[in-house]
Order: sequence, then C-alpha cells, then structure tokens
Amino acid sequence: MNMVFQKTRELGEALLASEEYLHMKQVEERAMANVDAAETMGKYLEIKQQLEDMLMSEDPDPEQLRELSQQMDSQQEHLQMIDDIQELTEAREGFSGLIEQVNKVLKFIITGQMDDPEEAAGCASGCEGCAGGCGHNHHLN
Repeated sequence: MNMVFQKTRELGEALLASEEYLHMKQVEERAMANVDAAETMGKYLEIKQQLEDMLMSEDPDPEQLRELSQQMDSQQEHLQMIDDIQELTEAREGFSGLIEQVNKVLKFIITGQMDDPEEAAGCASGCEGCAGGCGHNHHLN
C-alpha cells in the first residue's frame, strides 16, 4: 500500500510540473491582477451570497430573488467578456482535460476497458439523439 501512495505522490508532482498546470497558474495570476476582473468577481460573489442568504430565509421575496439573480447574471456576463477570464477558463479546461486523460488511463490499466466510443461521440442515448444520423453503424450490429 505504501508504494501506491508513493506513486500517487509522484503522479501529483508530475501534474504540478505539467505544461497545462503551469500555464493555468500563470494565467490565474494574471487574472487575479486584473482590477476589472477582481472587482467584477467580488461583486458577483457578494450578490451570490445575498441570494444564498435570502434563499435560506423562511419567506424569500420573489421580486428580490429575481433582481439578485439578474444582477448575478449581469456580473457573470461581464466576467466572461474579460480576456484574462476567458483565458483562465480555457486554461482550467485544458488542465481538467489532462486530469480526465489520466483518469481514463488509470481506468484502462485497472479494468482493461476504454470509454464507450458511442458516449465519446455523443451517442450515449443511441440513434434517437442524433439529428440527421451520426454516421455510426452500431444499429446494424
């Protein structure tokens, strides 16, 4: 069991040294230094907390809930328009993709199974979910 934890630690260290992780951290620092992004995120979190507090109350006012929800959406839209935030989102998705790949390799090593190719192609529900057909011939088998 000790070897499993040692190898897990090595994997963690390899992930921390990966290009994807290092890029993500660099982009995070730049986004955190962006005054517009920091202010907008602060407002977003403040509104979110107000909304959560209101939802915890016994009789939340629907109009106030709608107003706070609209304000939160507005702040989120503004965040998504900031270049540093867009780049941060992409960098986080890249690192998450790396983690997914690692998990798939581990799954294959342990179970001998790869992900279902139909699920990967977006056909998890079969042909019914494909508009105009997906090109797979799995219904012929």
